[in-house]
Amino acid sequence: MAPLSKPFSVAAQPIAAAIGDGRAEDAMHALVRLLKAGNADKVVQALAAKWIETIGLRPGDAKALRGGRKESPKEWLDIAEMVTSLQEDGETYRAAIENTARHFGYSERHIEKCVAMWNGAKKVE
Repeated sequence: MAPLSKPFSVAAQPIAAAIGDGRAEDAMHALVRLLKAGNADKVVQALAAKWIETIGLRPGDAKALRGGRKESPKEWLDIAEMVTSLQEDGETYRAAIENTARHFGYSERHIEKCVAMWNGAKKVE
């Protein structure tokens, strides 16, 4: 007899994807939101338990959950170029970050990390 597949949860998928992408802060917020609302199914609860056991709720580092080295932020170059372009068009840094976060669907912190990578790459150049 074939073994049963792992439990599946629609609610846990975006959280697991965020962890896999290295967006621990986004994953943490989604996980806490589900737990606080009382809507967390068994898969989400197991994910929360694994997180607590593995990294002790340090939202800045999903490395232990992902099981590998930290990845570069997704779309970092496109994001950084958009922030730079918006600033060149007269927007403040804060407004450029907010508009870019809204456009790409990432947190403002993710956008700031992308800009920091961009600035670091320009310095090396």
